Amino acid sequence: MARSIEPPRAPRRTAVQELKSQLALELALHAYAVLGATVILRCLLLSLGIDDRLWVGGLALRLSDPLVLPLTLLPGSNHELVGRLTLADATVLAVLALVPIAMIARPRSVRGTL
Repeated sequence: MARSIEPPRAPRRTAVQELKSQLALELALHAYAVLGATVILRCLLLSLGIDDRLWVGGLALRLSDPLVLPLTLLPGSNHELVGRLTLADATVLAVLALVPIAMIARPRSVRGTL
């Protein structure tokens, strides 16, 4: 009777490794949420025409300027779409929305049974 060939089993993770992995994942998710909220607030304020003279506008725009700065160097990025919302701002918002979709669409690695 022939035995089926099984792939080698991965070594078991210890509880400390699992906690470190979970902590890193939670920190990354929190950072992504803060980043996303800042970009969404920026796009909302710019599309409504709220400028940086108000404290909330100045704070949100100042915090999110480093995210948009690389895209503002490209030609055509200063084209205004809605209100003061530029193409660079809309591109950052689109990339922010595409990150979770790319993570869901990524094929999962095949793990052996534990």
